[in-house]
Amino acid sequence: MHDFNDMAAVNRLLAFGFQAGLTPRRNAEYAALVGRCRTDPAFAQLLHAAARGFDLTVIAIDPRAGLVLGATAETQFAVSVADHISKPADRPIAALAHLAIAALAYYRPEDLDDEAHIGRVTVRHVDAMVEQAAKELERRAAETDADDGVPVDHPDLIQLWRYYQRRNPVAFTEDDRAHSKSRHAIIKRVAEYLADHGMLRRAGRENGGTYTTTARYQIQVRELAGQQMLGELAALGVTVSLDGKPSFSSPDVESIDTADAVASPSLPSADQEPDPRHV
Repeated sequence: MHDFNDMAAVNRLLAFGFQAGLTPRRNAEYAALVGRCRTDPAFAQLLHAAARGFDLTVIAIDPRAGLVLGATAETQFAVSVADHISKPADRPIAALAHLAIAALAYYRPEDLDDEAHIGRVTVRHVDAMVEQAAKELERRAAETDADDGVPVDHPDLIQLWRYYQRRNPVAFTEDDRAHSKSRHAIIKRVAEYLADHGMLRRAGRENGGTYTTTARYQIQVRELAGQQMLGELAALGVTVSLDGKPSFSSPDVESIDTADAVASPSLPSADQEPDPRHV
């Protein structure tokens, strides 16, 4: 039977896990608790039990990222696109931005397992990736004389890409401020949200904003989304250079300066609100 000190220590570890951006490297007590959890099976079991009490799952206990928690359908700690994108019309764009950021940061399957890998993304490159994916889907639809160009079991996907294309990539207000409805502005809000929650780090202002990935983000993508997303990315012919610039390698498509492609059948159509479980 566990004593009260163990129970207090587990709850202390959960409290550390809830703090966005905090890592064991920045807090000695946090590091000690993570180390104990990795070497004491009974303590680790107690942690998992405590997490289940909050309707949470323990995705990983990592010396770099610390305690990485996942939400279940029942928990009140779950977040959705609606929590950081207030306007429903902007949420499909934000859902695609979440997908594209992850795909661009980890464009090779082995990147998800490489602890030394640090992904680098920019707002402009993320937008270019989604834009070129839309062009590739249109090309496929034209070749088959069809109106979809996507797997038959996901007929709504093409609607979402076309919805993305209809939105201006960059727009300005009368006083030369970036319009909040532009694609770049929405991508920027998504990246800032991820940065505020310990998933990305701000690395510069070039190309609309530059960000690098954290160990926490790598674990989240690997455990919750990675392999399906990366397989679909490869199927559309994506390569990414060492500087993070995407390019499109399909022999039948003319590439552009920052082109790339990615598709995900897990996202909803533009005329329905995105399911937060897919983001």
